[in-house]
Order: sequence, then structure tokens, then C-alpha cells
Amino acid sequence: MMIDAADPRRASSRPRRSTAVRAKAPDEGHRAKPPIELVLYVSSISPHSTAALRNIRRALTKYSGSSVTLTVHDLSKDPERAERDGVHFTPTLVTKSSGPRTWIVGHLGNPQVLQALLDSALEPPE
Repeated sequence: MMIDAADPRRASSRPRRSTAVRAKAPDEGHRAKPPIELVLYVSSISPHSTAALRNIRRALTKYSGSSVTLTVHDLSKDPERAERDGVHFTPTLVTKSSGPRTWIVGHLGNPQVLQALLDSALEPPE
């Protein structure tokens, strides 16, 4: 039996695959950074810890709840967690996001420091 090479291929019942490249949606190229997680380590007997908590809550009112989460840990109740984050003093604010980890020690009385930290962590990538 001889097969002619010019014979057309048998037709398939499956649909042909599309080779077209999908166009990106306008916002697809610029994704927002993931939410930033803040952990505030405090001591229940320290007035500076109380001030730090008040100051961070005041600073966070400018940001949406979905972009920033705040967790407060009392060092006297969970010292192992503080050790894992490299915290040795209270109050200490630790940032946990996709970027570098940052520690801010003190009562957080300077709102410009907190605002600069949050703005830089939450700005969308270029």
C-alpha cells in the first residue's frame, strides 16, 4: 500500500488551539504591594508602651484596614515571640512585609517617622 504525502491530514474533531497573545488589562501591570503587617511589642507596666500604642493607632487611621494589620504582643506574656523577631526593648514596632524588616524602638511620638515608614511600605511598585 502506497501513501501519498500530499494527502491532507485527517480532520480532527477537537477545536484548534488559539495562539493569540492575551492583552493585559490596564491595571494588570501595576499590582499594589501586599498588605503590611505591624507587630508592636509592649510591656504592660510601661507608660511608654501605652503611648506607643496610642500613637500607632492614631497614625493608622489614615490607612485602610485591608492594607495594614496591627498585632500587639505583651513581652511579659510571650517572650519567645519577641526573641524570634529580634526584639529586646519595649516598646518596639516591627514591620513584616515583603520588603526588609524594620524595627522602631520607642514611644513612636514622631508621626512623620511612622507616616514615612507606612507610605514607603504601601506605595505601589513602579
